[in-house]
Amino acid sequence: MIRIAIVEDEQKDIENLSKLLNRYGQEHSEHVEIFDFRNAINFLTNYQPNYDLVFMDVQMPHMDGMEAARSLRKLDTETLLIFVTNMANVAVNGYEVAAFDFIVKPAEYASLCIKMDRVRENLSLRNEKKIIIQSDGAKILLKSQEIYYVEVMDHKLVYHTTRGDFPAYGTISKVASELDDIGFSFCNKSYLVNLKYVSKVEKYVVTVNGMELQISHPRKKDFMNELSDYIGRTLQ
Repeated sequence: MIRIAIVEDEQKDIENLSKLLNRYGQEHSEHVEIFDFRNAINFLTNYQPNYDLVFMDVQMPHMDGMEAARSLRKLDTETLLIFVTNMANVAVNGYEVAAFDFIVKPAEYASLCIKMDRVRENLSLRNEKKIIIQSDGAKILLKSQEIYYVEVMDHKLVYHTTRGDFPAYGTISKVASELDDIGFSFCNKSYLVNLKYVSKVEKYVVTVNGMELQISHPRKKDFMNELSDYIGRTLQ
């Protein structure tokens, strides 16, 4: 899900942009939640940093978009900011407020798709955790989404990843705490599975990237519930 704020004083532009964003969400299986504000003062009053993306009109009464963006950055340095403007040269000043991009009115679907693809990629990278492991005398940085599963083997850990297998020392409980809340689950005490790569569950066997791993009887119910919750979140 992407939470989007549109700060725009023209109703026709709010309606056009909302329509295009909803179309994008439908065509890309991405749930978008849109909140619109008719001026920057209303947007900034009692502001809470709950938005993934803000579309900010540059020309508005009372407080223009650039001034509003400066105020926004004092409250929220993380949300992605896209200026909406009649003037393409606004992009020159966008660096002052870490603008992600700009779009020219009236917004067109093809252009919006390009920008939204970049937004989704950026948000995905932000949500991805990274861990450092010591393997064969070298420190290796692993992104969470590179990991298929982590295995306990002969008192060591083996990280099975998109880049190959990496043996390392450590405890699987510590790894689980580092990867908490991003879609990893124990199918038994020896396997910590990235639920993203689960393709099949049959009785007490789960298939992860083509590998069949045993699900222990004590873990079956919790594992299936966690898998169901993960699938539900990815479909939102």
